[in-house]
Amino acid sequence: MEYHINLGAWKSVFAVPSELVDKHLKLAGAAQLKVILWVLRNADKGFTVEEIANALNMQAADVRDCMQYWTETGMIAVLDGAIQPPPLLTESREEAVPASPPPVQQEPKPKAVLSRPEKPDMKYIAQRMSEDQNIAFLMQSADEIFGRITSPNDRATLMLIYEHYGLPIEVIIMLMQYAAEIGKCHMRYIEKVAIEWSDREINTLELADQQIKYLTSGRNAARIVQRTIGQEEHSPTEQEIAFAEMWVNQWHFTTDMIRKAYETCVDAKGKYIAKYTNSILERWHRSGIATPEQVKAEKQAKKPKKKDSYQATYDIAAYESTSVIYEE
Repeated sequence: MEYHINLGAWKSVFAVPSELVDKHLKLAGAAQLKVILWVLRNADKGFTVEEIANALNMQAADVRDCMQYWTETGMIAVLDGAIQPPPLLTESREEAVPASPPPVQQEPKPKAVLSRPEKPDMKYIAQRMSEDQNIAFLMQSADEIFGRITSPNDRATLMLIYEHYGLPIEVIIMLMQYAAEIGKCHMRYIEKVAIEWSDREINTLELADQQIKYLTSGRNAARIVQRTIGQEEHSPTEQEIAFAEMWVNQWHFTTDMIRKAYETCVDAKGKYIAKYTNSILERWHRSGIATPEQVKAEKQAKKPKKKDSYQATYDIAAYESTSVIYEE
């Protein structure tokens, strides 16, 4: 009788490094794990990023980000187009290398002052994620809010916001949610706002909520202004939000008054200038002018009075009494 072992699906297996399971299983995202497993499964043949993307139904850009993650964490190395385990220096090899002669003492060069702090690499981020579950939660939340895989650069920016600018995890998540709601779900905007919040010490959920309510109110006011003056609806700038917040929510001007100020600006300058329009509305606010009728009355009051019909500037009676009459 012949015996054999029926391995079924286990008949074809491939190796997975223990470090991947022990260290990265709870740190890497689902897409990153899919990519590395596909790479390990197809380790005996060549492939391109596009082939991985087609096989996993992913975007090629996302696959590149995943490969960069595994490269920067030290799990794999890409040398001359070949993917392989990263090079290691063993203790015996290190001992075999002869000691270098002591370097010549030189004057220390002054360090260049960076305009912005240097972003951390993926190896450091992976280490911090393994040490602090809150950081791992932040990265996972970013994937869910963005609806995509956060790139290594995105994660580095989030770490920078958390560790350098000092915003708490829950505040960063609230900021990302707000950015997604207004269609600005990219790190350039998020980092810019985070720096501003850090400078202004908006570092609690309560303060962040107040700021978001202010920004939301300002954006709504900006849309009112855009419709009132006939502008095409667009994402308002910070200056537009600040002006609209003041005109609509603080000074409580009606759309008729905003339109009147706009027309006054165009008549005077030939085009719409937000700062000039703001100066008009500011003067009306200080003067208590709140209706188009009051604007009209103010203009009438400023018009110069018409002079009466012509009157002689001399006394005719006195002239006649002193005049000499010549008779022939």
